[in-house]
Amino acid sequence: MQGAQERLHAARRNLEEDLPFAAVGLAYYAMLYAARAVLSEEDLYAKTHSGSWTLFNDAFVRTSRFPADAVSPVQGIRARREGADYEAENPSYEQAESDLRDAERFVAAVAALLEA
Repeated sequence: MQGAQERLHAARRNLEEDLPFAAVGLAYYAMLYAARAVLSEEDLYAKTHSGSWTLFNDAFVRTSRFPADAVSPVQGIRARREGADYEAENPSYEQAESDLRDAERFVAAVAALLEA
């Protein structure tokens, strides 16, 4: 979870410096690291991003242990991160800010799940 929190902090700094593409990437990785942290508590591991999200959905969303609306933004944020990384697409500041809020909500929900 420390890695997730650090990436949220770095995403906020990048957004403040008007670097929305970097903020989106860091927001996505904060979500992925949080998901992998809680999966590891269940002794579940995946080698890929897609595998991690499939395991997360199977273990926590489909079992109603995690709110589906908190994980639903992941695919859009992931697509924007990939667009920025591989296609030189630049998300708007407003979109990056929204993605960061979604990532903060997701990480907070994972933290609450870990504390339960």
